Amino acid sequence: MRRFFTSLSLIACAVGLLRTDAWADVKVRLGFPVQVHTANVMQLRDRAKKSGVDLDVSVMRGYPNIQLALATNELDLAVLGFVKIGLMQEKGFRDSKVISAIFSGGQSLTLRNGVIAKTWKELEGKKIGTAPNSYADLLFKSSAKLGGADLAKINFVSFAPPGGTPVFVAMRSGDIDGFVFWEPNNAEAALQGIGSYSSLDIGDNPTGHINGALAANAEFAVKHHAPVAAVVRALVAATDALNADPSLFAEAAQQGTGASPDVVRESMPHGKLDYRLRRKEAKALMRMIHEAGITTIDASPAVDRVFDYTFLEEVTGRSRRELGDD
Repeated sequence: MRRFFTSLSLIACAVGLLRTDAWADVKVRLGFPVQVHTANVMQLRDRAKKSGVDLDVSVMRGYPNIQLALATNELDLAVLGFVKIGLMQEKGFRDSKVISAIFSGGQSLTLRNGVIAKTWKELEGKKIGTAPNSYADLLFKSSAKLGGADLAKINFVSFAPPGGTPVFVAMRSGDIDGFVFWEPNNAEAALQGIGSYSSLDIGDNPTGHINGALAANAEFAVKHHAPVAAVVRALVAATDALNADPSLFAEAAQQGTGASPDVVRESMPHGKLDYRLRRKEAKALMRMIHEAGITTIDASPAVDRVFDYTFLEEVTGRSRRELGDD
């Protein structure tokens, strides 16, 4: 009997070695934006390597650029805003699957010191800096319009991602009254004393402020299921580890972004690492951006087709409902 189990163990080891060898020929191309709340993604290369997956990571600026790279087959996996589901459906790109979430929140409206707006309508006449067509920009415009503001009366000032110094200079000089950006921009403005987080929460709506998602080229995910699953397993492990240890989270975010420890600590509470695919919230987001005129179609039905819980179920052993399905 002992000999029988020994033989089984040897076979299992051999299969594992063959599987790893097969993965050695597969390079998985991943693109993502560097933010405080993509700290879990920053750890993927090293974690995936332990499973024998060669992860070719590209740091890219802005979800629009990453979406284009995924659509043109320059990437196999991409960290995108959930809003891109609707935008890609509208443009007819339907060759991707969303296989995990990354984080929620992580972007806010910051107002210059002395500028007061307690309602969305009070933003009319004010100059707000944004990165055009970024998720923060689209979510802000949707929330503001649904909150009663006339977007035509808000003066939008364009800044290139990732924001930073040009935005802060404009805030100090009074060229803008506020900005909508992702962390650590908001935290830096707060710590420099040039602005503060607005009480107008761009994510305080049925979307739950879902933000980053891991999308995969659908054909690649089917053809190379095992290495993609290994990447998702690494993502789950990294997310759980960072959520369990704020100091580890802060260290990873600081190394990845280059921000100071104070800025990272200020940023962290404004977002949450989370791999659950929250279907109801995603559908709410699709309806919201359609009602706000951001998309010409209601892409909420597409969420059922695009969301793929297979990988998360496989690597966590949890049910779809536990993983965010409604």
